[in-house]
Amino acid sequence: MTEGISQPTVTPYLTVNNAKAAIKFYEEVFDAQCTFKMDAEDGERLMHATLLLRGHPLNLSDEFPEFGGHSAPDMQVGSPVAIGVRFDDVTEIDRIYGLALEKGGKNSHPPEDMFWGDRFCQFYDPFGHRWMLTALLPQS
Repeated sequence: MTEGISQPTVTPYLTVNNAKAAIKFYEEVFDAQCTFKMDAEDGERLMHATLLLRGHPLNLSDEFPEFGGHSAPDMQVGSPVAIGVRFDDVTEIDRIYGLALEKGGKNSHPPEDMFWGDRFCQFYDPFGHRWMLTALLPQS
């Protein structure tokens, strides 16, 4: 465990096609910080990377079919799994959603105040992973 990093019980591990581009996307959209990268022997792909997203680890790697690894999501269909990120400030939902689409993400559900009391949106990143962003609406 890396010193000073909160380690949740569940840590997402994403398989992507072009891990270096994915890291750049997550840094630009979520202000994530890459804390570790391990290049593959081919010098092109990443065997492993760890990012901190809102203080929590997010791991990812490129596809490695030669080692029996999993494939990245089909870009036409996207991942059936969603990664949920909770925010304290409702304005972050709109800002990050807009940035994600500007950087190549694809809309799934635009930001909206929902009946259950959250501001909510959903998008696919350019690598086929689905993100759900939520923040508690202020009480009036």
